Amino acid sequence: MKDSIELSIKLKASSGWIWNALTDRGELENWWSESVVLEPKVGGAFKEPWIDDEGDKQMASGKVVKLKKEQFITFTWKEKSWPKTATTECTFTIEDNGKERVLSLEHSGWDTLPAEIRTKTIKDFKVGWGYHLKELKSYLDD
Repeated sequence: MKDSIELSIKLKASSGWIWNALTDRGELENWWSESVVLEPKVGGAFKEPWIDDEGDKQMASGKVVKLKKEQFITFTWKEKSWPKTATTECTFTIEDNGKERVLSLEHSGWDTLPAEIRTKTIKDFKVGWGYHLKELKSYLDD
């Protein structure tokens, strides 16, 4: 299995609208979750509280490592249940494609996770990202 998740969607929305949907807390709640934070500045916080299958509260967190407004944002991702050395990295990239924009997601760094949880975790995240991108497309294009 490939050690990165790569997904993309085509959007009618402008790069500015897409950027705001990715980085504005009020916009994030419309497609991801009302508690997600992704601060659009280097060193800015990423936080995603969520509930696991057993009903336990979990927290994903990280920091923005690089960005270019309306073009890309890259941030680290760590789960509190992961080993301390396990950190992944997500990049959203916005590209013009004629009358549309292509929003690409790459989530990499899975080799930092222990082998016994890596494959299932990648599969779970791929499903989750697919869901969130579908929600984002529905929010921006409707």
